[in-house]
Amino acid sequence: MDECRLNLCYFEELLSRINRRLAELRPPDWEDQVKDYPWLYGALGSVPASVMFICENPSLKPMRSAHTIDGRRPDIEAQWWGGENNPAAKRFRFVLHKSGLKTTPPSARAGWNCYITNVVKEANLASDQGARNSVSRNEQARRWSDILAWELSEVDPEHVFCVGGRSARAIKMLQREKHLPSFPVHKIWHYSARREDRLVREHMLDGILAVLRA
Repeated sequence: MDECRLNLCYFEELLSRINRRLAELRPPDWEDQVKDYPWLYGALGSVPASVMFICENPSLKPMRSAHTIDGRRPDIEAQWWGGENNPAAKRFRFVLHKSGLKTTPPSARAGWNCYITNVVKEANLASDQGARNSVSRNEQARRWSDILAWELSEVDPEHVFCVGGRSARAIKMLQREKHLPSFPVHKIWHYSARREDRLVREHMLDGILAVLRA
């Protein structure tokens, strides 16, 4: 990893805040998240950054099969990767590179000209969240909102993109309830949308460039 390109002091502070909250809340699999996935910092990219992407939450399934682009042990760069066939790699990283928000190729380390994070910092299984956890999505967003507010303050983005409808709805709810400051919410397609790769890439890229070129 090109550590000169990442503010690791910032990410260590973020991880410390996340782990303290996990110990307070004790959601399902929280101990596994802390002990078995120390590379899951909950965010990735440049700090500060003019562009910020907010996704929904870490997913347990790709966490459990995570690996890096070079075969070494997973580290911070394993986030939003998941392997060449993973949507985060072949769609999201591809679009970031195409838009100039990642200066290195999608399958390479570093080169971040943006910041990526999640509304919710606890890992969930998207397929059965309701069965595993009685806490609603909105309540999950609320109990992590102060950490997201801290991220926004530190990153100080000019443009904020919500990746997918659930993220956008959560951010707007948190703004209405005054958990987050007011800022324009730009929604783009989620990289896991059930569409062909080309279509998802085109919609994501068009949505990003429309805002950055305005």
